[in-house]
Amino acid sequence: MKGSRRGPLRMPHVYISHSGADPDALLQLHETLRSAAIAVRYPAGEAGRDKANTDIAAAFAVIVLVSAAAVRSKSVRQDVETAKAGGIRIIPYQIDKARLNGFFKQEVQPYLRLSSAMPDGMDQLVAETQAAYRRKCPVIAVMNLKGGVGKTTVTAQLSGAWQEAFGGRVLLIDLDPQYNLTQTFFGMDEADASSGMDRSVISLFERSRLHAKDAPSPAENWLGLTIAPFTPAARDSFVHGILGTDGPPGRLDLISGQFEISKYAFANDRDSLAAIKQHFLRSVDHYRSEYDLIVFDTNPNATFLTRCALEAADRVIAPMHADIYSLRGVRLLNLVIRDQIGEEKRPALSVLFNAVNRNEQSTFEGDARNGVYDQIAGFPLSKSLMAAALPRSAHFAVKAPDEGQPRWRQLLVHAGRGGGLKAIRDSLKQVALELKLLSDGASSGH
Repeated sequence: MKGSRRGPLRMPHVYISHSGADPDALLQLHETLRSAAIAVRYPAGEAGRDKANTDIAAAFAVIVLVSAAAVRSKSVRQDVETAKAGGIRIIPYQIDKARLNGFFKQEVQPYLRLSSAMPDGMDQLVAETQAAYRRKCPVIAVMNLKGGVGKTTVTAQLSGAWQEAFGGRVLLIDLDPQYNLTQTFFGMDEADASSGMDRSVISLFERSRLHAKDAPSPAENWLGLTIAPFTPAARDSFVHGILGTDGPPGRLDLISGQFEISKYAFANDRDSLAAIKQHFLRSVDHYRSEYDLIVFDTNPNATFLTRCALEAADRVIAPMHADIYSLRGVRLLNLVIRDQIGEEKRPALSVLFNAVNRNEQSTFEGDARNGVYDQIAGFPLSKSLMAAALPRSAHFAVKAPDEGQPRWRQLLVHAGRGGGLKAIRDSLKQVALELKLLSDGASSGH
């Protein structure tokens, strides 16, 4: 597999800043984080300042073990300074009754909420660390409760544009029972075959042969809900590569869709569904450690799958056409987010104008950006609109891949030349850049 044009890929890690006088606390935290599948680095032995700075720069967060010894430690202070200069999230964890003054009072205390004196302090620290990574690896759900607005096309093409512009690792997850996203890159027979091998999205929800040899295949368990605990499957046994080894550099992977997930719309066992949703959320968190962006393509209905996607996502991108029907779909989507998703898991909502005719003035789009439809939408639509928009073009039409054509040729950033493709690519690049800035802005705050 070729590496990203942005340099070698790294497994994201958290950096632990500590005083050498606190080895027991370091060991306990190290083992706890490792058990939670969180990669850890910390200064060891005679490792110098340069090595510490490099490890901090590559970390998604820095945990500071706050103690009387740490307050006096020059290296801990330097760790904090390096993290703040690089915009790295700082998570302090107090392990004794040290009083903070001077530098630590100013730079660390404002973020200090957790301590070993709390009954569940360590559990909260793990949760905070996981949340920090979620902000580092954005999860985007492309969703509108009206069909026909281009969700699948936007999912595929925007993800391809992101990967082309920024490199790294992008994972697509097909959550629509119609699995049109999967069929964008794979022929029908190949898409169906992935289901039979359990290499499909349903294995994010339920235990399958990917997790245990004696487990039933999801396809063999159409009417049942398997809720036995499982560990997420290894990436290489599960995902389908879009770029391949002979394509563009980087990685764009797909977890294929499967019609069988539609069974959740008919299930009424609330306890089983709750367990299945937790499996899904845990699986997505697991894959955050291996990707730089995760994108869901979703169904245009308010179902169990919708709630799973909304709880897992950091942001929802709602494609809409310049018409009142698309606006109503966005309104309903906002109501679902507001009324069905708890505040602690509620994703941000951004609305993207798609299929805009740039050859004539769009009064609807202009009015929307000027706040005319805010009241109808039921929320500040004008403030949620992405500045960029995607033009109407026949190139955006979803079609099955041509036989023998590489999968990555379905991405417009790699589709050749001519036919107005440059304007489309420029628009996709603008949207990808805006989405990257939104994601980076969310991850940089404390």
